[in-house]
Amino acid sequence: MKKIISSIVGILLCFSGFGQHSTKILSDTTFDHGSNIVFPTLTSQLIDNLDLLGHVWGFLKYHHPNISQGHYNWDYELFRMLPEYLQITDNQKRDTYLVKWIQQYGKIRTNNVIIPVDSDAFLKPDLTWINQERLSPKLYKSLMNVYQHRNQSIQFYVAYNFYGAKNAKFLHENAYSNMSYPDAGFRLLAVYRYWNMVQYYFPYKYLMEMDWNDVLKEVIPIMLNASDAKEYFFAIKRMVAKCNDSHGFVFQNKNVNVSNHIKDVPFRVRFLNKDTLVVLRYFNPEKFVDSYPQIGDIITQIDGRPVSEIVDSLVPYYAASNYNTLLRDIAYNIMRGDKDNVTITFITSKKSSTSTIQRYPTTDLNYDNYFDDKGTNYQVLTDSVGYVYMRNLTKEYLTVLFDTLRHTKAAIFDARDGNSLGAFELSQYLADDVNPIFKVTEPSFKNPGEFIYSAPIYLKAGKEIYNKKIVVLINEYVQSEGETAVMELLACTNCCVMGSCSAGANGNISKLELPGGIQTMFSGIGIYFPDGRNTQRIGIIPDIYVCPTVNGLREGRDEVLEKALELLNNE
Repeated sequence: MKKIISSIVGILLCFSGFGQHSTKILSDTTFDHGSNIVFPTLTSQLIDNLDLLGHVWGFLKYHHPNISQGHYNWDYELFRMLPEYLQITDNQKRDTYLVKWIQQYGKIRTNNVIIPVDSDAFLKPDLTWINQERLSPKLYKSLMNVYQHRNQSIQFYVAYNFYGAKNAKFLHENAYSNMSYPDAGFRLLAVYRYWNMVQYYFPYKYLMEMDWNDVLKEVIPIMLNASDAKEYFFAIKRMVAKCNDSHGFVFQNKNVNVSNHIKDVPFRVRFLNKDTLVVLRYFNPEKFVDSYPQIGDIITQIDGRPVSEIVDSLVPYYAASNYNTLLRDIAYNIMRGDKDNVTITFITSKKSSTSTIQRYPTTDLNYDNYFDDKGTNYQVLTDSVGYVYMRNLTKEYLTVLFDTLRHTKAAIFDARDGNSLGAFELSQYLADDVNPIFKVTEPSFKNPGEFIYSAPIYLKAGKEIYNKKIVVLINEYVQSEGETAVMELLACTNCCVMGSCSAGANGNISKLELPGGIQTMFSGIGIYFPDGRNTQRIGIIPDIYVCPTVNGLREGRDEVLEKALELLNNE
């Protein structure tokens, strides 16, 4: 008890100190209305210099004791040094300037005991950019001195999310929401802030298609050349997309709508593959017109552009874990726009047709009907097979549900439209043994960039369990907590997974604020099967692949459900 009280007091004292630092930072108002930074022509030398500065700025933010503890407004310190730094044209002068810049933030205590990176850490800090071939001896020595005596106490800019898993919670990051279109200095700040958050606190960096160290140099000119609020917003989307993480959401300032997603058609579409965009469901059926496409019709062109061409143009802007999830997210937006109408060409069972479809403000459409709710939480299908629609299922119905399922010979858990239950709520009815569900990697704030396995997460065995055959239906709409729920089912019972791969984005979300009132996110912890297999980017792989077909949709059939029933009835 004494230990707990002592820890709480320590935390309170730390935050009390932060209060003093916050006051100091808030009193620094020099650049509240703009950085006033004017960038010269972006030569290759300048881009190299800005790339190095981005690495150094973020490294100091999370390592230097006097900076990482909040003694300076680190955003504004960037703007103070940039005018002179931008004039440097050779590497020697650049490195000399950076050494002097680091020195001005005071001496570093050298008598503190540093906890080293765990030799068994799942991920270790990436400091490959601090190399003697790239940097002058003095700059290399200066950076290594910071690292060898880095801050390992409470951080000003980051802390554990105290609710649930220990993903990073970013603190004291001014969103500068008064800026609809931040100036060039603030746009560079957006790049540096986001890139370094990912550099040190994203658990899946090693799974990216592109080396993260190369991303900074690519994104800097895109961001600096953004000519208005819309281009700035989409530059951020391009940067976030480099993470290949379907948790990489980007939300714009509510006062500035630049995404062109303000109007939509009354039907839902889905890609069966890149070249097959089908009408899946009318979520506002009262708005159907005879000239509109029917369910199962294939859309080939939108406003005269081939669908495949549109997909190719949108790929750089979507943070998707894999290609199927990319198509899922594009499908959600592809019919949207700011115009009142959209003209589409589509193929029916007999011919090709063209129709002009009315768009409606998204606030006038019934997205609660976007998914087919199956009309139930659960029911008993033919041949005594139970059916559970997990999107509608809540814990209040669990006791009644399993009382019903006890009289069935098998059950189908349909997770294809998502899951409304929290983790572990099913296990009390399904687990016949204490089994591991998954294991987690969590970030270290003592060694930014280090991720360490926590203890595996276990199920507790229930008293009265349902131990009959279960088939779980999944597809690319199963993401995050939905994927965790499927992993829970796999750990519980005699379970088979059917359908197509899940989204491949799992782990509690960390939120990031960027200049212009833009909020972004990424997966903040790593989630793995007990044997170490990834779910990120791969998803949960079904035991039996079954996908809808155009003919099946036109006939009103659920081919995946049919296959599950066939499997269970033949056993």
